Amino acid sequence: MTNSGVWMPFSANRSSWKQRLLAMLGVATLLTAIVATPAGAISFTMDDNTGEAQAVPQDLSECPTLTSEPRAFEAWFNTDDMEYRGYLDAKNQSPWSYANRMAQIVCGAKKNSTIMIGMYFIRAIGTTDRPESDSEIIWRAMEYVKKKRNVNIGFVMDGGSITPASAKSNIVKRLVSSKIAKIYWCYNGCFNTNKSSVYPYAINHEKFMTISDTLWAGDDKKHPAVFSSSGQFARSQVRTYWQEASLIYGDQKLYDNFSARYQNMKICSGSTTGSADCKKGKFVTVGDVKPTLKKDRGIWIDTLYRHYTDSGRGTSVSFSPQPKDVDDYYSAQFNDVDCLVDNKIRVAMYRLTITRATIMVKSLVSLKNRGCDVKILLSQQGGAQTVSKDVVKVLKKYNATTMVRCTKVPIHTKMILITPATSNAGRALFGTANMTTSGLRYSEEHVITMDTRRANNATAEDMRRAIGVYQAGWNELNQGNRACK
Repeated sequence: MTNSGVWMPFSANRSSWKQRLLAMLGVATLLTAIVATPAGAISFTMDDNTGEAQAVPQDLSECPTLTSEPRAFEAWFNTDDMEYRGYLDAKNQSPWSYANRMAQIVCGAKKNSTIMIGMYFIRAIGTTDRPESDSEIIWRAMEYVKKKRNVNIGFVMDGGSITPASAKSNIVKRLVSSKIAKIYWCYNGCFNTNKSSVYPYAINHEKFMTISDTLWAGDDKKHPAVFSSSGQFARSQVRTYWQEASLIYGDQKLYDNFSARYQNMKICSGSTTGSADCKKGKFVTVGDVKPTLKKDRGIWIDTLYRHYTDSGRGTSVSFSPQPKDVDDYYSAQFNDVDCLVDNKIRVAMYRLTITRATIMVKSLVSLKNRGCDVKILLSQQGGAQTVSKDVVKVLKKYNATTMVRCTKVPIHTKMILITPATSNAGRALFGTANMTTSGLRYSEEHVITMDTRRANNATAEDMRRAIGVYQAGWNELNQGNRACK
C-alpha cells in the first residue's frame, strides 16, 4: 500500500520481501525512539529462497520453529502477506507466511507438554478448489508434536451456527479421528447457562493457545507461552482480514490464568447449560489462580476485573463475561488516561455496535477534549455489517467523524495503544473483544493489557519493542482510511 492510500500488492518478484522488511524495520525503529537498538522481529525459521516463514513439510520430517529464544513480548501482523500476495489471493493455494508462523509457534512445544486452545471456530480439509492450506499447516505442526513429542492437545470451540455439520465433520476427521487432539464444543457460549433465546448472540469468541513448556531456551527449566490472536485458524481469517498476533513468553501466572480459563470452559462444554459441575460452579484452581466466577443473569461472570501476572511483568488479563453494572475494560482504560502524559490514543477495532457506540464515543470524545490525540480505525467491511448507519449517526452527533474512520481493507484487529506522542512507553491492549455488548458482557473473550511503567527494565524494553510493532501496524492499517458510512 502506498502513502497515497492506493492498494498496491507487491510484484511477483520474490526479492521484494527484503525491501519490505527493511522498510518495516525502519518504521519500527522510528517509533521506538527510547529503545537503544532497533525493534527487531521475532526469529522464525525463514525460507532463504522466498523470504517467508518456513512451512512444516508434508512428510513431517521436521517441524521448523523459532531460531532464538523469544522476548517476553512479541507481535506481528499478516501485513506482509497482504501486500506481497494481494488481498484474498484466491488462486494461490500455498499457505501464507502468517499461517506458517503460527505453525512454528506450535513446533516450539517441548516433549510431554500440553497445548490448550480456546477458539471461536477453525477450518479443516476444505475442497479441491479451495483447500484449507493455511490451517492445514498448523494441523501438520500439531500432528508432528503429538506423534514425535507426545504433546497433549485440546480445543474448546463454539459449536453454534459458525461451524455447520459439514465443517464439524471435517474437523473431527482431521484432528480427532487421527488422534491429534480432543475437541470440546460450547453452544451459545460456554459460561451462559440460559436458554439460547435469552442471549442469542452469546458465543465462545476466544482466540488463544497456551503451551505449558517450550524448547526455545534450550535448557531444562519451564518456559510456558501464551499465544493471542485476533483471528482464527482458518483460510478465510488469514487471507480476508488484516490480523495481529502476539506471543507472551515465560509468564507463568499468565499461563495459569489461561490454563484455568480453558479448563473451566471445558467443564461448561457439551450443551447449552453445561455439565453438572458447571451448574454447581465446581471450577478448577491452577497454580495459585483460584476460580473467580459467579453466576449472574444465568451467566458465569468473572468477578475479578484484572488478573495480574508474574511480578515485574506489568501485565494483566481481563476476561468476559463481565458483570453488567461495571465499566467495561475499554471504557475503564479510556477514563484513566492522563492526557498530559499519555496523549496519543490509537485504536484498530473490527466492530463497534450501536449498543456500545454512545458509551465508547463519549469516552473517546472526552479524551480528545482533555487534550489527547485520538484516532480510531473501524472495519467498514467484513463477514458482518461492521459499522451500521445507526453507529454513523452517533459519530455525527458527537462530531467524531474525523476522529473515527473506516479502513479501506477489512481489519479484524482488536488493539488499543495509549502512549506519549514521542515514545512507545505506555499501555497496549489486545485480544479478542470488540466494542460490543456481546463481547463485553456475555461471550467468552479476553483482553491482555501490558503497561511499561509497571514492568521491570528488561520486560519494559520488550514491551516498547512490541508497541513499536503495533504502532507500525496501525500506521499501515490507516493508509487510505475513509469516512465510515
